[in-house]
Amino acid sequence: MNTEELIAIDVFCAKQEVETSFVLALHERGLVTITEVKQHYYVELEHLPRLEQLARMHYDLDINLEGIEALSHMLERVESLQQELRELREQMGRYEPRIES
Repeated sequence: MNTEELIAIDVFCAKQEVETSFVLALHERGLVTITEVKQHYYVELEHLPRLEQLARMHYDLDINLEGIEALSHMLERVESLQQELRELREQMGRYEPRIES
C-alpha cells in the first residue's frame, strides 16, 4: 500500500485533539481499520471522515465506546436501507408507464 494514501494516527490525533488510545480502542472494536507500517499506525485517507465522525460522537457528544458502537451499527444499517430504497425506486421507475406530452 502506498503511504501517500495513509495518514499517521499520531498526526490525526494531534490535529483533532483526540487521544491515540481512543483510536486504538475503536480499532479493537472493529469500528476503524488501522494499518501498521514499520511499527507506525496509519489510517487510510478515505476512512478519515468516519474516524472524525466517531471522534465527534465521543468528544463533542460525550458518547462512550459502547454507545458509539451501537450508533455506528445503526447508521450503517440506515445507509444500507437507504441504498436498497434507491435501488428499488430505480427498478420501479423502469416498470412505470411513461407519460408522453
